[in-house]
Amino acid sequence: MAKIGLKYPVAAPLKADGKTYDAGFVIARAIKASVTANNNDVKLYADDGIAESDKSFKDGTLSLNVDDMTQLVYAKMLGHTFTEASEDGKTPALVTASVNDISPFLGVGFYGEIIRDSVPSYMAKWLRKVKFAEPNDETDTRGETVAFQTPTIEGTVFQSDDGVWKEQAEFATEEEAVAWLNQKANIAAEAE
Repeated sequence: MAKIGLKYPVAAPLKADGKTYDAGFVIARAIKASVTANNNDVKLYADDGIAESDKSFKDGTLSLNVDDMTQLVYAKMLGHTFTEASEDGKTPALVTASVNDISPFLGVGFYGEIIRDSVPSYMAKWLRKVKFAEPNDETDTRGETVAFQTPTIEGTVFQSDDGVWKEQAEFATEEEAVAWLNQKANIAAEAE
């Protein structure tokens, strides 16, 4: 299998029941997603050798690089307060970040094209419970050449109450992958 693309990063706030999601949203256009699973590494020694071992999932890290993160999406992902711009244009949209803000648990998903035996398909992934941390805020001056600067946000991946941390499904078309992610993230079809 060869991976050749990444699209449609979405997120949805996890409800207090730990099983369902509030209305989701498209984060931005995807550049790179990296999921790192951290596994337990415990060994039981008996009779001078390893008798048992545990390599189960402990937690993970999601690093998500996108082309842009709007003020509203930034606030939703980190639990900050967002205030709309005034209709007269005199007051801009405002995000207020407080030390008392608590990042919400989010379900996060995306999909990418894969090629297997010269046949393309689309692998969609849904991480059930992610909590993001405040991203680094770097801005460089323009030099002799233009260098694009894009945001990367990192989060911790948790297992949900039933022990599941990730779901992935393979589809023949992009439309099916998007529909599956919309269903997972509770996004209305017309929001695409």
